[in-house]
Amino acid sequence: MKNKYLKGAHLSERKFKEILRLFAEDLTATQIANISGVSRVTVNSYLKKIRHQIARHCESLSPSDNHNRSVAPARITHASPVEDGDVSVKTEVGRTVKPVVFGIYRSSDRLHTEILPDVSRSMIHSVVRSSRSILEMQGAAEKIRRFSNVVDLGQYRLYNLENEGAISIADDVDAFWGLTKHRLAKFKGLNRSTVYLHLKECEFRYNNRNEDIYETLLELLKSQPLSLS
Repeated sequence: MKNKYLKGAHLSERKFKEILRLFAEDLTATQIANISGVSRVTVNSYLKKIRHQIARHCESLSPSDNHNRSVAPARITHASPVEDGDVSVKTEVGRTVKPVVFGIYRSSDRLHTEILPDVSRSMIHSVVRSSRSILEMQGAAEKIRRFSNVVDLGQYRLYNLENEGAISIADDVDAFWGLTKHRLAKFKGLNRSTVYLHLKECEFRYNNRNEDIYETLLELLKSQPLSLS
């Protein structure tokens, strides 16, 4: 079936564009399946491919010195994935489950994010308290201080790391974090292995907040079609 946005599609271009429009409106896979009449399994499969393409697009726009660091976080298993195949990052057992931490930085007029698998909660607290001795031994200061902010998703907490005198991006970061918190919370739990895809989707949505997300996605997928293989 001919579909210029999805190679090898068994779905008409019209139906795929309907799914894409509903995705652009930020509906869940269940809502999209109910409205479009396409099975939730199929919708989930397409949404995952769309999110992978969004992540690749965001990576391509990151500064060259960061480009290869954000490709994919380590796969972390989590008990019982939830609806829509997504993330349970907020946990009541923060002492035994390593939190998902990501950094935020700005380049030109865009915000970029990066998962930090080697950064612990104690490292963040040490940086915030400017307790450098332990950090220097662990080699963590360099990993964290290049970001303006870091987020501990285990506690849904944003930390400001900007040095005095730095050009503040606080308003941008607060707006981005507000969007990200709202989007992740609505899933009521996400599989840790797909946090990265949802984080990059939030990054994409925020950086294109003044654009028509649906039209932006159409242009992206027209130039870089999805593939079922």
